[in-house]
Amino acid sequence: MPRSAELEAGLAAFAAELVRWGSRMNLVGSTEPAALERHFADGLAAAEGLPRAARVVDLGSGAGLPGIPLALARRDLRITLVEIREKRLAFLRHAVRELGLSVEVREGSIETPPPEPFDFALLRAVAPPARSLELGARWVSPAGEVWIWAGPDAELPAARPLPLASGGNILRVRAADFSRGTS
Repeated sequence: MPRSAELEAGLAAFAAELVRWGSRMNLVGSTEPAALERHFADGLAAAEGLPRAARVVDLGSGAGLPGIPLALARRDLRITLVEIREKRLAFLRHAVRELGLSVEVREGSIETPPPEPFDFALLRAVAPPARSLELGARWVSPAGEVWIWAGPDAELPAARPLPLASGGNILRVRAADFSRGTS
């Protein structure tokens, strides 16, 4: 996906907040520019595959990855960030406000599904792929999909891998395939 000047400016502002807040709390492993660029590129890899105006939930959002880069790239998506830890919630609320994003930040456990399902559940660095699939499937409609950021050797039955520049994959599984027991 080509990056516009607006997207680059948004990512730079987000990177600055990650660095600033990262000095007080551990949001990401490294706030070096190359490391942040890998995080952003991995998140943005999903941007082209999500349909217009999709309802997307980023479960265990942590530092807002992949949700915030996606929200910067695709303003049409209805994105919700779910996080249970107070300090990370404070960061997410701050970042969303500073970046002028129309994104919901929701406090809660990913173990507890929402009253209304989403179209897509995204999980990055939450749990091993099989457990991430189990958690994510609770959050999507029967026509929805669970997308899991995983290493290069991770596999799930029925998953359609989307290669990442960092060497891993996004493992995409349709909820219908998961509920039929094919995953």
